[in-house]
Amino acid sequence: MTKLPEGKSRLDLVKSGLTGGLPKRGRFIVSIERLLEDPDNERKTFRNMDDLIESVRRHGIIEPITVTPDGEHYRILTGHRRFRAAKAVGLPEIEVLVREPDDATTRRFKSLISNIQRENIRAVELAETLRALLDSGAAATQRELARQIGKSETWMSGMLRILELPARLQEELRTTNGIGYEMAQRIAQVDDSRFQEELVAAAVAGESTPVIRARIANFRSQQDSAQSRKKSRTSSMIQLTHREGNCVASLRAKREPGTQESMLEALRQLAKQVQADDSLR
Repeated sequence: MTKLPEGKSRLDLVKSGLTGGLPKRGRFIVSIERLLEDPDNERKTFRNMDDLIESVRRHGIIEPITVTPDGEHYRILTGHRRFRAAKAVGLPEIEVLVREPDDATTRRFKSLISNIQRENIRAVELAETLRALLDSGAAATQRELARQIGKSETWMSGMLRILELPARLQEELRTTNGIGYEMAQRIAQVDDSRFQEELVAAAVAGESTPVIRARIANFRSQQDSAQSRKKSRTSSMIQLTHREGNCVASLRAKREPGTQESMLEALRQLAKQVQADDSLR
């Protein structure tokens, strides 16, 4: 329960949220009309809201939404889904936790870190936000941005690589529940577009991260085996080439006993053909 200031009722607090100056700090009940969504919020999609809406209809908002003063309104820092659910069920007022206003960059970093810690937004949306922060100059390098949000540079690079996926696969990741950051990063790091499509289809169908991880490991093992076989075949061959003017002669043979004799015999036969061909005179 919210601890009310001495001598104040909830109705008093609701009224104070509707008229006069806005409190800058503390826990209050305010008109839902006083709340504004943050246009820079990382979350861009609000799907599968039915369960949350029904919960708010039955029990209200259990945890207050975090906001900061913005003119005659409060801008939402965390709790955009809860706010939308409250509007959907027609709540006239809502409990909020008011924090001191930060500059825009600090506010974005705090919101981003909160969402990362809870994996509260889709991987594609997070990658887009990270790219936007870099492009805006909020962080000069990937390493600096990783340090500011408490992640490794490898993690940062993996998240940004998600944006290199084909647009259709990005949309699949954007609109599907249950595809976590690790899974999305691993799919993006596969250097085979067809296999990426298979992996995304498997993820959409509900396969877990360990299963996806095993699929990728098996695929790479097969790739390594194929490369080894190719190298083995290449290293077992001998190729000799000689250029004379605009004429190029080339011999290729397997490296095995008798190869030298076979190549010499091939040269002799080729020389005979050249000598016998009158059209070459």
